[in-house]
Amino acid sequence: MNTGTRNSGKLSFNEAKKSVASMNLIDGFLFDSTLENKDDAKVIMKSILKAVFNKDFVIDDVTSQKSYQAIDTSYHGIRFDAYIEEDTQNNNFIATIYDVEMENRESDRKYLPKRFRYYGALHDVKSLESGNDYDELPNFVSVTILSYDPFGAGDMYYEASTCLLTHPNIAYDDGIRHIYLYCNGNSNFDALGSPVKISSEHSKKLKEMLKYIVTGQKPSVPNNDIDAIENIVTKVKNRKEVIGKYMQQWDRELSLKRDITREVTREVTREVTREVTREVTEDAALKLICFSRRHHIPDEEIRENLVNDYNLTNSKIDELFAKADTKETLAVTAN
Repeated sequence: MNTGTRNSGKLSFNEAKKSVASMNLIDGFLFDSTLENKDDAKVIMKSILKAVFNKDFVIDDVTSQKSYQAIDTSYHGIRFDAYIEEDTQNNNFIATIYDVEMENRESDRKYLPKRFRYYGALHDVKSLESGNDYDELPNFVSVTILSYDPFGAGDMYYEASTCLLTHPNIAYDDGIRHIYLYCNGNSNFDALGSPVKISSEHSKKLKEMLKYIVTGQKPSVPNNDIDAIENIVTKVKNRKEVIGKYMQQWDRELSLKRDITREVTREVTREVTREVTREVTEDAALKLICFSRRHHIPDEEIRENLVNDYNLTNSKIDELFAKADTKETLAVTAN
């Protein structure tokens, strides 16, 4: 494997290793790579969900939902699901799907609500088999950790759910919650009207987790959950197969970008050609109008010739007739 420097856009092993080492969990490629091992994925999911909800979870499964993960933050990030059984009333176990996402692309901001509407629908279709009752449909909780403010209020915690707008005091429980956590936002957990109230210790742990995910910075006081994730992240970053996969995806994206560049270049060339052709055609058509009028050929006959010879629309011919009228007026005035 090449360990030198970049050659013709190729990424060397050392360059790839350096790039992977600089990543944090908010970066899609690293996040995806830490989920490849099921046991590691469960540790990461348990630690993140514990920081968010301040309770321990029993993880049944963690399933990555995308087979291809882009390394560039301008591409879509990874998303994965943990299928978790929660002990609820009467010791009955009700399945809840927790969808955890890392969002590091601010250009996606305006698409977030409809994107999660789509994700929730996908889970519903997969979860409710034909013939089952609707009360067997699992609850769906999405937790999105962001490096940017998704709604511009400057807060750390945003939560969306379905409600009756006309009767807000009447419960409308469709089992869906969308939680957005902006790492650099204000701690709005005690604000009037805040959807969640948490203790100061819970707030501290959550902020530490979010800061670590986005920046890689660990708190000064040991945090067992963050330490557990950091051990996995360090291990993953040093795996040769992970660095090799990064190189492969770099090459794949480089090839994709080149294809896009070539297609854009071809389209620009085609458009310039079309524009030049239009200009030549219209110039020739205008000259034909002026020549025909000098020889007293009726406009209707000229129009018919333009349609047959140049395939021009009536609106374009009207435009050219107007230009011809202007030229004729200017010629008379000059004389």
